[in-house]
Amino acid sequence: MARQARIKDPYGTFHISQSGGGQRALFEEEKDREAFLSILKKAQAKYQFHLYAYCLLSDTTYHLVMDLNGADLSKVMKSINIGYAMFKNQGTPLFKDRFKSTLLEDASSTESLVKKLHEKGAKENLWNSYCIYDPTSPLKLDWVSPLSSIQEKSPEAPCRNCINTLDEAKEKLLVVSLEKGLSLQELFKAKDIRNDLILTFRKNTTLSLKELGSLFGGLSESSICKILNTHCEN
Repeated sequence: MARQARIKDPYGTFHISQSGGGQRALFEEEKDREAFLSILKKAQAKYQFHLYAYCLLSDTTYHLVMDLNGADLSKVMKSINIGYAMFKNQGTPLFKDRFKSTLLEDASSTESLVKKLHEKGAKENLWNSYCIYDPTSPLKLDWVSPLSSIQEKSPEAPCRNCINTLDEAKEKLLVVSLEKGLSLQELFKAKDIRNDLILTFRKNTTLSLKELGSLFGGLSESSICKILNTHCEN
């Protein structure tokens, strides 16, 4: 059976889980987890994704919740997994299967998942990012993004919540088309302009991929993903 194609959205928020190969544990001692966090921090600095949660409590699996913020998920995970495999330096493959990723469609889904992951851990546990949200914890990891950043707009980061509904987006798109002297149908046919706007709306709205497709003339979710990835690569 062919494996299911991975959803690609460079401005999406994903739950990622990665399991080991089964012959050896991913994390055999505390220094393994310390090394993994160091590698994860370097990847975050390089690719500038927003990391909302991590959980390293299991010996065989790790979990991450991240907003890619324009990054390529496959490149991010390749950097993390290759870096950690080099650290472990074992003769057999460390990871048997590819990582699993689930696109989280909205802030409430993200918050619910992060809460679920944190319920597995205890306060002041470095291997679960609960500590970053507990004001009494002495462990402060300034490279982990607080969940509040999903709702907030900052000068350095694109606002994901400026437009919250499809109706608002339609009104905004109509204004943009009038400013450009184009009808909506003409705008949809001008692919360079249309694709730039798709990227802009993905950065600055909470619209799902399906809603973006509807907004831009009935494009499929896979077409929207392809446009987003092509523009980010360029």
